Amino acid sequence: MSTVITVYDGANTIGGNKIFLEDGDTAVFIDFGTPFHTRGLYFEEFMQPRSRTGLLDLIQMGLLPPIVGVYRSDMEDPTGRAWERAQRYPYFRRVKADAVLLSHAHMDHCGYISFLDIAIPVVATCMTAYLAKAIQDCGAHQFEGEMCYTVPKVAGAGDEGTIGAGKHKDFPFDRRAYLITDKLCEDTDDFWNLSPSAPRGRYFPPQKLRVADRMGRRSVRFFPVDHSIYGSAALAVETAAGWVVYTGDLRRHGGKSALTETFITEASSLNPVALLCEGTNINREPGPTEEQVFESCLEAVKDAAGQLVLADFGPRNVERLLMFLEIARRTSRRLAVTDKDAYLLTAMHAVDPSIPTPKTDRHLTVYRRALAQPKLWVERVREWYPDQVTASEVHDHPGDYICCFSFFDITELVDIDPRGGSWIYSSSEPHDEEQQFEIGRLGNWLSRFNLKP
Repeated sequence: MSTVITVYDGANTIGGNKIFLEDGDTAVFIDFGTPFHTRGLYFEEFMQPRSRTGLLDLIQMGLLPPIVGVYRSDMEDPTGRAWERAQRYPYFRRVKADAVLLSHAHMDHCGYISFLDIAIPVVATCMTAYLAKAIQDCGAHQFEGEMCYTVPKVAGAGDEGTIGAGKHKDFPFDRRAYLITDKLCEDTDDFWNLSPSAPRGRYFPPQKLRVADRMGRRSVRFFPVDHSIYGSAALAVETAAGWVVYTGDLRRHGGKSALTETFITEASSLNPVALLCEGTNINREPGPTEEQVFESCLEAVKDAAGQLVLADFGPRNVERLLMFLEIARRTSRRLAVTDKDAYLLTAMHAVDPSIPTPKTDRHLTVYRRALAQPKLWVERVREWYPDQVTASEVHDHPGDYICCFSFFDITELVDIDPRGGSWIYSSSEPHDEEQQFEIGRLGNWLSRFNLKP
């Protein structure tokens, strides 16, 4: 019995991890993320992989491994072009997979689960499962973001070789099984079964989460680690050759650094035969700790007394969001979060009631965007948290708020029309040319509205 590890993606690049571990009659993927670097070589905002061709664009352009037996059959183009193209690759093969072991809910680790056979379950922490659902519920691009449930596809009319969504009356959502590695949450409001569809829309069948700690005859262990997104874990798989350990993304400088240290100790005690390690920042000097970031941001907010403060940090970085919530408390402000962040906090609160929501913390509110046709999930946020703050209220009382905006929320400045203020950027440095352009555009907006960076 041999143990084989194949790194299909994630080596020599940032994210997009797709690692395949085979051990006798058991085979699992470790993460199955969106390969943003490779994707960016060929696609951009206005030139996307074509959903009507299913797997074809993704396999042809190297975004998905050319392997048969693990992808959704409804995503295969009717003419079979995807598999004809896949056979051009020297590592084309047929495989089976028993599960995906998911380290955390960042898209570069989980996004392309969308294309895996719906029968392949995902093994993750409860927080990661709920975050994945919340991210999908709010997602604009369902084609590449169906991590938890899928819209079944059917062949298009004629012989064009296209596919499209099946009629909602005939095809309910398909739900992927999530197996929980820590413990099930109470979820009194049943967020896990909250339908993304309107009452008369596509049926969303209820699903029960289950706990699992084994894959076939093999033990699997998950270890919570320090990372910017909650629910993150390293993991270990018992194989015939010994334990294989995967770090996922982890830090030693965040608010939960003790988790990483505990993982290091426990993983070492397994005497692993292989360590698959995150290495994005392996050659860099340590950056500032979260405590240092907190102190720096606190001083910046104090210096902006009476003025508007806008906080910009990475998507789904709830640790940083909660940091600014504490700063809001200390400076007698309210933290105004986007409706998407409020939805995310609601999902997290279902797993961990200590996570605040606008209903449980008076210093937390939702910034109400002016929308002509709010989506269903936005309407739900407005129903859950009716006490929201508008652009005119922020304009009239800028010193009362810290607004959590990203670059893609910046057009709200036109509605707010601030009279000066500060924009606190506390995200990672740009990784590519497009992000460099975003920083340049951000500077133009700040200058236009006399905001201090």
